[in-house]
Amino acid sequence: MVVQVQVLSVQSVETAPSLLLSTETRRFLFNVGDGTQRLCMEHHVRLAKLQHVFLTELRSHTVGGLPGMVLTVSDTGKSGLHVHGPPNTKQYLKATRHFLYRPEFKLEASEVLPISPEDKEKGVKSCYEDDEVVVHAVAVAKPRAGAKRKLNESPTSEGEETHVSVSYVVETRPQRGKFLVEKAKALGVPKGKLFGQLHQGKDVTLPDGKVVKSSDCVLPSAPAAACVVVSCPTIAHVDALVSSEGFNRYKETEGKDQVQVEVVFHLGSLDVLRHPKYAEWTRSFGAQARHVLLGHDACAQKTVYRASAKLQAQLHAVFPHAFPSNEAHELRDPIEPFSRVLDASLDLTDTSKLSLGESMLKFILSPQARRGFDSSSCWPRLDFDEICESVVDIAAQEPEASKLDEDLVDGRITFLGTGCAIPSKYRNVTGMYLELPTGKDDEEWAGMMLDCGEGSLGQMYRYAGGDRRRLQELVDRLKCVWISHNHADHHLGLLRLLSARVSTMEPLLVIGPTPLQFWLDEYSTQDPTVRGKYSFVENYSFDESDSRSEEVESHAEAARVRVWLRETLKISQLECVPVKHAHQSYAVVLTFTDGAKLAFSGDCRPSEKLATKAKGAFLIVHEATFEDELTKEAKDKAHCTMAEAIQVGRQANARHLLLTHFSQRYPKMAVLSATSDDDQSPMEVLTAIDMLSLRFRELRQPKLMDVCTQLMTQDDEEDSEAAASRRAQQEREDKKKQKNIERGEQ
Repeated sequence: MVVQVQVLSVQSVETAPSLLLSTETRRFLFNVGDGTQRLCMEHHVRLAKLQHVFLTELRSHTVGGLPGMVLTVSDTGKSGLHVHGPPNTKQYLKATRHFLYRPEFKLEASEVLPISPEDKEKGVKSCYEDDEVVVHAVAVAKPRAGAKRKLNESPTSEGEETHVSVSYVVETRPQRGKFLVEKAKALGVPKGKLFGQLHQGKDVTLPDGKVVKSSDCVLPSAPAAACVVVSCPTIAHVDALVSSEGFNRYKETEGKDQVQVEVVFHLGSLDVLRHPKYAEWTRSFGAQARHVLLGHDACAQKTVYRASAKLQAQLHAVFPHAFPSNEAHELRDPIEPFSRVLDASLDLTDTSKLSLGESMLKFILSPQARRGFDSSSCWPRLDFDEICESVVDIAAQEPEASKLDEDLVDGRITFLGTGCAIPSKYRNVTGMYLELPTGKDDEEWAGMMLDCGEGSLGQMYRYAGGDRRRLQELVDRLKCVWISHNHADHHLGLLRLLSARVSTMEPLLVIGPTPLQFWLDEYSTQDPTVRGKYSFVENYSFDESDSRSEEVESHAEAARVRVWLRETLKISQLECVPVKHAHQSYAVVLTFTDGAKLAFSGDCRPSEKLATKAKGAFLIVHEATFEDELTKEAKDKAHCTMAEAIQVGRQANARHLLLTHFSQRYPKMAVLSATSDDDQSPMEVLTAIDMLSLRFRELRQPKLMDVCTQLMTQDDEEDSEAAASRRAQQEREDKKKQKNIERGEQ
């Protein structure tokens, strides 16, 4: 029986610590932050056996990817999922009803409460157990200001709010020793049920009266082993954590039976790790325990989305003005994985037992003979010299001169995601960041986002080249997020984005469908890092065809926002155009103070009304979910084909058309058909790809699509080789497993 724990991600801007526990028959996730689903897809982490999710906190970095994961898992035909977490986990899951509708998928929740003084004698109960593992949960709460109240009592003010974190201990079941068949035969035991009784630890009596002891023909059993996942979010939690009796069973105490802790995963930050009480408590697990730091600032920061990072580096080498560099981001990490030197000031344990976590690192708990780390799946940093060599021929080609549109406002559009429904290897889900000039100086600009899919903050970090100051500038200068409709792939990135904003800043204006406001309001009651950081206005307030926009309150609110948009973003008019897709789906047309128009379709069927409203736009960003031969499927799912999107652009007499929101059946470059790409109008057409970042004046890129196609074709060949290698490795593992079964090994 193999039981292992794998690090999916460590603390970074893109991801948060997440772990996968795997047994022979089941999978268990510990935290599901933004991008977990995309990470698992790219690196072939199988979640078909996923049954339980364990949350350490109710914060955006621990639950940001859970709704998307639920949608994907439910679409695979699974019947349900059980979520364990701190108080209010049930309320959190209930809040997702505003966009997560899977009536046949059973989503259950169990809440873990801190142990009250009255319950200490009862001990810690398991929150999950089967014939392979047992999972115990230990919840602690930081002390609250103000009068004492019962643990389950709601706080009366934010200052007194309880912040509960949950740590988990995974125990393997004791493993029976190997049954020595030949030894049993030599002792005269006939083959049959007596073999089974001996292996189960029972002595047997033979027909001649001879007693054969189990210990004579069974090797000693392997004791249970434990893995601890420690959540201590702040220094304020340390006292409650170290004094909790939930860990007593695992501490090294003389004269007391204990379950040996083999590995401890620390989710806390450097401040927590350096706390003297925390360090002393850590050492109580014994000298044998190994410690892995997942929240340490020194953990590897290279992106977990390796294929996309490589493509970005290649495209930057060819189009440095259109794709940001990610070289500085990667070069901060060592060449070889699992090799970074730790801060010598940490006093948690013997330094030989202390390691920095890294994505894909495994620790095998069982069988005992294989116990220990396995870093074979960790990846080295990107080799930028090799990447430059791979595109040297393409980069050397004589580029066609790009004609600048000097008459346009000097803004910029960056595609944070160009995929549909679920993220893929090369495409994140939908999101765009607009940098809009607000003054004569180049330094005077403000940001606006059009849709904000899961992982948008991480994509902004990649756009910033891994520069945290630049990222914070992008976050701080962001003034408005416009959401087209209520589907999860268009708004799940909002939570991390809001959490990253400074609480003293002006609230972020969110314009979106009504159910989105219900979701944000309900979620923010559980997460103070989001609460109070946004103001919300419904899309219909900017739809002149909707009678509700004429209601006194809606009309006044829209008028106030229009004045604010003009002053803050130089947008004189924002119009929401209802389109055919889901309930409350809209396109948007932005008119700047100089009269220039920019439109975004959201998800929709072709819309004549949008074409009319966007007449003469310098740029239309339009969804093109399907290639032209899938017109029927596009109609059935209320999306557009490429040809239909291009026709809308021509009807609007747009100068530039950027196609986005591609079905994940086209994980690389969707190809424009001859019908789509004819010369009926001078409109420039481009298919967008993640991290494409263009000034409005530089939208003419005649060679961009050809180069992207060439690079992705190269990677197709590498994918085929990698797939063949994975199949061969799987065959070897299957053969090895079969041999172990035949030998009677555990």
